[in-house]
Amino acid sequence: MTLFFLELVKLRYQKRTWIGLAGLSVVPIVGTVALYLSHGGNGEGPAEALPLLAGALRNGLLVPLVALIGVSAFLLPLAASMIGANMIAGEAETGTLKTVLARPVRRGSLLAAKFATAVLYIFVCLVLVFAVAVLSGRIAFGIRGIVTPMMSFSVDRTLWLTFLSYVLELIAMSCVVAFAIFFSTLTNSSLTASVGALVIVLVVELLLQFSYFAFLRPYVFTTYFLNWTDLFRPTIPWGTIVKGVIDCFAWTTGFTLLAWWRFRRRDILV
Repeated sequence: MTLFFLELVKLRYQKRTWIGLAGLSVVPIVGTVALYLSHGGNGEGPAEALPLLAGALRNGLLVPLVALIGVSAFLLPLAASMIGANMIAGEAETGTLKTVLARPVRRGSLLAAKFATAVLYIFVCLVLVFAVAVLSGRIAFGIRGIVTPMMSFSVDRTLWLTFLSYVLELIAMSCVVAFAIFFSTLTNSSLTASVGALVIVLVVELLLQFSYFAFLRPYVFTTYFLNWTDLFRPTIPWGTIVKGVIDCFAWTTGFTLLAWWRFRRRDILV
Protein backbone atom coordinates (compact mmCIF):
# COMPACT_ATOMS: atom_id res chain seq x y z
CA MET A 1 0.00 0.00 0.00
CA THR A 2 2.91 2.36 0.68
CA LEU A 3 4.18 1.87 -2.86
CA PHE A 4 0.67 2.40 -4.19
CA PHE A 5 0.27 5.73 -2.39
CA LEU A 6 3.70 6.84 -3.57
CA GLU A 7 2.71 6.06 -7.15
CA LEU A 8 -0.48 8.08 -6.70
CA VAL A 9 1.50 11.06 -5.45
CA LYS A 10 3.85 10.87 -8.44
CA LEU A 11 0.91 10.58 -10.82
CA ARG A 12 -0.73 13.61 -9.25
CA TYR A 13 2.20 15.88 -10.05
CA GLN A 14 2.62 14.83 -13.68
CA LYS A 15 1.29 17.24 -16.30
CA ARG A 16 0.18 14.44 -18.62
CA THR A 17 -2.23 13.24 -15.91
CA TRP A 18 -4.22 16.45 -16.00
CA ILE A 19 -3.90 16.91 -19.75
CA GLY A 20 -5.41 13.48 -20.30
CA LEU A 21 -8.28 14.15 -17.92
CA ALA A 22 -8.97 17.53 -19.49
CA GLY A 23 -8.92 16.08 -23.01
CA LEU A 24 -11.34 13.28 -22.16
CA SER A 25 -13.72 15.63 -20.32
CA VAL A 26 -14.05 17.77 -23.46
CA VAL A 27 -15.42 14.87 -25.53
CA PRO A 28 -18.91 14.67 -23.96
CA ILE A 29 -19.23 18.47 -24.06
CA VAL A 30 -18.31 18.62 -27.75
CA GLY A 31 -20.65 15.71 -28.50
CA THR A 32 -23.53 17.35 -26.67
CA VAL A 33 -23.02 20.68 -28.42
CA ALA A 34 -22.78 18.94 -31.80
CA LEU A 35 -26.03 17.05 -31.20
CA TYR A 36 -27.77 20.15 -29.94
CA LEU A 37 -26.73 22.31 -32.87
CA SER A 38 -27.22 19.60 -35.50
CA HIS A 39 -30.90 19.43 -34.62
CA GLY A 40 -31.27 23.07 -33.81
CA GLY A 41 -31.79 24.45 -30.35
CA ASN A 42 -35.57 24.45 -30.91
CA GLY A 43 -35.73 20.97 -32.43
CA GLU A 44 -35.64 22.19 -36.04
CA GLY A 45 -32.26 21.85 -37.67
CA PRO A 46 -31.05 22.08 -41.24
CA ALA A 47 -31.64 19.07 -43.48
CA GLU A 48 -27.95 18.31 -43.77
CA ALA A 49 -27.38 18.24 -40.01
CA LEU A 50 -28.35 14.66 -39.15
CA PRO A 51 -31.81 15.58 -37.84
CA LEU A 52 -32.95 11.96 -37.52
CA LEU A 53 -29.93 10.86 -35.49
CA ALA A 54 -29.89 14.01 -33.38
CA GLY A 55 -33.62 13.74 -32.74
CA ALA A 56 -33.25 10.16 -31.50
CA LEU A 57 -30.41 11.16 -29.18
CA ARG A 58 -32.03 14.23 -27.64
CA ASN A 59 -31.98 12.65 -24.21
CA GLY A 60 -29.48 13.41 -21.48
CA LEU A 61 -29.30 9.72 -20.52
CA LEU A 62 -27.90 8.81 -23.92
CA VAL A 63 -25.07 11.32 -23.87
CA PRO A 64 -22.86 9.14 -21.58
CA LEU A 65 -23.27 6.26 -24.03
CA VAL A 66 -22.48 8.43 -27.04
CA ALA A 67 -19.44 9.78 -25.18
CA LEU A 68 -18.29 6.24 -24.34
CA ILE A 69 -18.48 5.28 -28.00
CA GLY A 70 -16.51 8.39 -28.86
CA VAL A 71 -13.61 7.70 -26.49
CA SER A 72 -13.41 3.90 -26.60
CA ALA A 73 -11.87 3.54 -30.06
CA PHE A 74 -8.88 5.86 -29.69
CA LEU A 75 -8.77 8.30 -26.76
CA LEU A 76 -9.11 5.74 -23.97
CA PRO A 77 -6.55 3.35 -25.54
CA LEU A 78 -4.29 6.39 -25.95
CA ALA A 79 -4.66 7.32 -22.28
CA ALA A 80 -4.15 3.70 -21.19
CA SER A 81 -1.05 3.36 -23.38
CA MET A 82 0.46 6.59 -22.12
CA ILE A 83 -0.11 5.90 -18.44
CA GLY A 84 0.99 2.26 -18.70
CA ALA A 85 4.11 3.04 -20.72
CA ASN A 86 5.22 5.73 -18.29
CA MET A 87 5.12 3.38 -15.30
CA ILE A 88 8.47 1.65 -15.95
CA ALA A 89 10.00 3.22 -19.04
CA GLY A 90 9.25 6.74 -17.85
CA GLU A 91 11.09 6.22 -14.60
CA ALA A 92 13.96 4.48 -16.36
CA GLU A 93 14.15 7.45 -18.71
CA THR A 94 14.44 9.97 -15.87
CA GLY A 95 16.71 7.75 -13.78
CA THR A 96 14.35 7.47 -10.81
CA LEU A 97 13.87 3.73 -11.31
CA LYS A 98 17.42 3.10 -10.10
CA THR A 99 16.74 5.12 -6.96
CA VAL A 100 13.54 3.23 -6.20
CA LEU A 101 15.02 -0.23 -6.73
CA ALA A 102 18.14 0.63 -4.74
CA ARG A 103 15.93 0.30 -1.66
CA PRO A 104 14.71 -3.06 -0.32
CA VAL A 105 11.67 -3.10 -2.61
CA ARG A 106 10.30 -6.21 -4.29
CA ARG A 107 9.98 -5.71 -8.01
CA GLY A 108 6.72 -7.64 -8.07
CA SER A 109 5.21 -5.36 -5.43
CA LEU A 110 6.39 -2.28 -7.30
CA LEU A 111 4.93 -3.55 -10.56
CA ALA A 112 1.62 -4.36 -8.85
CA ALA A 113 1.45 -0.86 -7.36
CA LYS A 114 2.12 0.70 -10.75
CA PHE A 115 -0.52 -1.45 -12.45
CA ALA A 116 -3.10 -0.56 -9.78
CA THR A 117 -2.27 3.14 -10.15
CA ALA A 118 -2.65 3.01 -13.93
CA VAL A 119 -6.00 1.20 -13.72
CA LEU A 120 -7.19 3.70 -11.11
CA TYR A 121 -6.30 6.52 -13.49
CA ILE A 122 -8.43 4.98 -16.25
CA PHE A 123 -11.22 4.55 -13.70
CA VAL A 124 -11.04 8.26 -12.86
CA CYS A 125 -11.08 9.08 -16.58
CA LEU A 126 -14.27 7.07 -17.07
CA VAL A 127 -15.93 8.59 -14.00
CA LEU A 128 -15.10 12.06 -15.30
CA VAL A 129 -16.46 11.30 -18.78
CA PHE A 130 -19.67 9.93 -17.25
CA ALA A 131 -20.15 12.87 -14.88
CA VAL A 132 -19.53 15.51 -17.54
CA ALA A 133 -21.75 13.66 -20.04
CA VAL A 134 -24.68 13.41 -17.61
CA LEU A 135 -24.36 17.05 -16.61
CA SER A 136 -24.08 18.38 -20.15
CA GLY A 137 -26.85 16.06 -21.35
CA ARG A 138 -29.18 17.17 -18.58
CA ILE A 139 -28.55 20.83 -19.35
CA ALA A 140 -29.02 20.40 -23.10
CA PHE A 141 -31.82 17.83 -23.34
CA GLY A 142 -33.08 16.90 -19.89
CA ILE A 143 -33.32 13.41 -18.38
CA ARG A 144 -36.12 10.99 -19.21
CA GLY A 145 -36.69 7.32 -19.99
CA ILE A 146 -35.67 5.88 -23.33
CA VAL A 147 -38.45 4.69 -25.63
CA THR A 148 -37.79 3.04 -29.01
CA PRO A 149 -40.02 0.99 -31.33
CA MET A 150 -38.35 -2.20 -30.06
CA MET A 151 -37.89 -1.54 -26.33
CA SER A 152 -38.13 0.99 -23.55
CA PHE A 153 -35.91 1.75 -20.56
CA SER A 154 -36.74 3.60 -17.39
CA VAL A 155 -34.33 6.18 -16.01
CA ASP A 156 -33.14 3.81 -13.27
CA ARG A 157 -32.59 0.91 -15.67
CA THR A 158 -30.73 3.10 -18.15
CA LEU A 159 -28.43 4.41 -15.42
CA TRP A 160 -27.76 0.86 -14.21
CA LEU A 161 -26.94 -0.40 -17.71
CA THR A 162 -24.77 2.65 -18.30
CA PHE A 163 -22.88 1.90 -15.09
CA LEU A 164 -22.31 -1.67 -16.24
CA SER A 165 -21.17 -0.35 -19.63
CA TYR A 166 -18.48 1.78 -18.01
CA VAL A 167 -17.37 -1.16 -15.86
CA LEU A 168 -17.00 -3.34 -18.96
CA GLU A 169 -15.02 -0.60 -20.66
CA LEU A 170 -12.71 -0.36 -17.64
CA ILE A 171 -12.10 -4.11 -17.80
CA ALA A 172 -11.28 -3.86 -21.52
CA MET A 173 -8.94 -0.90 -21.02
CA SER A 174 -7.11 -2.80 -18.27
CA CYS A 175 -5.81 -5.06 -21.05
CA VAL A 176 -4.30 -2.04 -22.80
CA VAL A 177 -2.75 -0.86 -19.51
CA ALA A 178 -1.15 -4.27 -18.92
CA PHE A 179 0.03 -4.42 -22.53
CA ALA A 180 1.60 -0.94 -22.28
CA ILE A 181 3.29 -1.80 -18.98
CA PHE A 182 4.78 -4.89 -20.59
CA PHE A 183 6.07 -2.71 -23.42
CA SER A 184 7.53 -0.30 -20.87
CA THR A 185 9.67 -3.11 -19.43
CA LEU A 186 11.31 -3.57 -22.84
CA THR A 187 12.62 -0.04 -23.33
CA ASN A 188 13.90 3.02 -21.50
CA SER A 189 11.75 5.40 -23.53
CA SER A 190 8.20 6.08 -22.43
CA LEU A 191 7.39 7.54 -25.85
CA THR A 192 8.59 4.40 -27.62
CA ALA A 193 6.59 2.18 -25.27
CA SER A 194 3.38 4.23 -25.51
CA VAL A 195 3.52 4.64 -29.29
CA GLY A 196 4.42 0.98 -29.79
CA ALA A 197 1.58 -0.28 -27.62
CA LEU A 198 -0.95 2.14 -29.13
CA VAL A 199 0.03 1.39 -32.72
CA ILE A 200 -0.34 -2.35 -32.19
CA VAL A 201 -3.74 -1.87 -30.55
CA LEU A 202 -4.95 0.36 -33.40
CA VAL A 203 -3.59 -1.96 -36.08
CA VAL A 204 -5.36 -4.93 -34.51
CA GLU A 205 -8.57 -2.89 -34.29
CA LEU A 206 -8.24 -2.08 -38.00
CA LEU A 207 -7.47 -5.64 -39.07
CA LEU A 208 -10.53 -6.97 -37.26
CA GLN A 209 -12.71 -4.78 -39.46
CA PHE A 210 -11.87 -7.02 -42.43
CA SER A 211 -13.87 -10.21 -42.85
CA TYR A 212 -10.68 -12.18 -43.60
CA PHE A 213 -9.59 -11.74 -39.97
CA ALA A 214 -13.04 -12.23 -38.48
CA PHE A 215 -12.00 -15.57 -36.99
CA LEU A 216 -9.69 -13.68 -34.60
CA ARG A 217 -12.42 -11.52 -33.09
CA PRO A 218 -13.45 -13.88 -30.27
CA TYR A 219 -9.86 -14.16 -29.08
CA VAL A 220 -8.44 -10.61 -29.31
CA PHE A 221 -9.07 -8.18 -26.46
CA THR A 222 -9.70 -5.21 -28.78
CA THR A 223 -12.92 -6.94 -29.80
CA TYR A 224 -14.37 -6.17 -26.39
CA PHE A 225 -13.87 -2.40 -26.45
CA LEU A 226 -17.56 -2.16 -27.42
CA ASN A 227 -18.70 -5.31 -25.65
CA TRP A 228 -20.99 -3.18 -23.48
CA THR A 229 -23.28 -2.35 -26.42
CA ASP A 230 -24.84 -5.82 -26.02
CA LEU A 231 -26.42 -4.58 -22.79
CA PHE A 232 -28.89 -2.52 -24.80
CA ARG A 233 -30.24 -5.30 -26.99
CA PRO A 234 -33.83 -6.53 -26.56
CA THR A 235 -32.41 -9.76 -25.09
CA ILE A 236 -29.07 -9.29 -23.34
CA PRO A 237 -26.57 -12.01 -24.40
CA TRP A 238 -25.03 -12.50 -20.96
CA GLY A 239 -23.02 -15.47 -22.17
CA THR A 240 -21.18 -13.33 -24.72
CA ILE A 241 -20.62 -10.56 -22.20
CA VAL A 242 -19.26 -12.94 -19.54
CA LYS A 243 -16.99 -14.56 -22.13
CA GLY A 244 -15.65 -11.13 -23.03
CA VAL A 245 -14.92 -10.35 -19.38
CA ILE A 246 -13.12 -13.68 -18.93
CA ASP A 247 -11.07 -13.12 -22.08
CA CYS A 248 -10.10 -9.62 -20.93
CA PHE A 249 -9.01 -10.92 -17.53
CA ALA A 250 -6.99 -13.63 -19.27
CA TRP A 251 -5.23 -11.10 -21.52
CA THR A 252 -4.60 -8.75 -18.59
CA THR A 253 -3.18 -11.57 -16.49
CA GLY A 254 -1.00 -12.77 -19.35
CA PHE A 255 0.46 -9.35 -20.11
CA THR A 256 1.01 -8.67 -16.39
CA LEU A 257 2.87 -11.95 -15.93
CA LEU A 258 5.03 -11.19 -18.97
CA ALA A 259 5.78 -7.74 -17.57
CA TRP A 260 6.66 -9.26 -14.18
CA TRP A 261 8.91 -11.88 -15.80
CA ARG A 262 10.71 -9.25 -17.87
CA PHE A 263 10.94 -6.72 -15.04
CA ARG A 264 12.48 -9.26 -12.66
CA ARG A 265 15.30 -9.86 -15.13
CA ARG A 266 15.83 -6.27 -16.13
CA ASP A 267 19.20 -4.71 -15.47
CA ILE A 268 18.41 -1.31 -13.97
CA LEU A 269 21.98 -0.12 -14.55
CA VAL A 270 21.52 -0.19 -18.33
